[in-house]
Amino acid sequence: MGPLLKAAAAIDRLSEGCARIVRWGLLANALLIAANAFSRKLFSAAWPTAFDLQWHFFAAAVLLMAAYTFQRDEHVRIDLLAARLGERGLAWLDLIGIVAVLLPICAVMVWATTPEFIHSLLSGETRATRESNSALPAWIIKSFIPAGFLLLGLQGAAEAVRCAACLKGVRRRPVERRRQLSDGRQHG
Repeated sequence: MGPLLKAAAAIDRLSEGCARIVRWGLLANALLIAANAFSRKLFSAAWPTAFDLQWHFFAAAVLLMAAYTFQRDEHVRIDLLAARLGERGLAWLDLIGIVAVLLPICAVMVWATTPEFIHSLLSGETRATRESNSALPAWIIKSFIPAGFLLLGLQGAAEAVRCAACLKGVRRRPVERRRQLSDGRQHG
């Protein structure tokens, strides 16, 4: 179990590193949005590529931060049973959810979106359409989909290892889960 927990910690560091980069991207996006607004209002000038870049930053934030959100246990949860299940019961519930739902969905999404990313990378496709003259390469935004789901799947595997460690009595659940259990008992 030790090597698996070390691998889970390495995945955590990968998710945290990606989150740090994306946070800077969010700041860059805010500055880009402000610059676009000033440019349009003050100079009546607009650049399609700048508008398209805003969507790139948004896609990166949503897709690449999902793993970090999952790691921090700040994702949307519907745990009607959490307080009644206890630590082991919640570990079983999470493990089943990760193995039966999260990992298969992530695998399918990586499998289904990687060919489109590779095609746009090799063909030199741009984001230009009838509505936009953007010259940004399409592979950039298309890469966020398989990358985001791959990262989320890795984080899911790390969380599954932690659930198994809890069930084997090797390690307790993360602080956030214990707090959720204790809050449920106090209010329930």
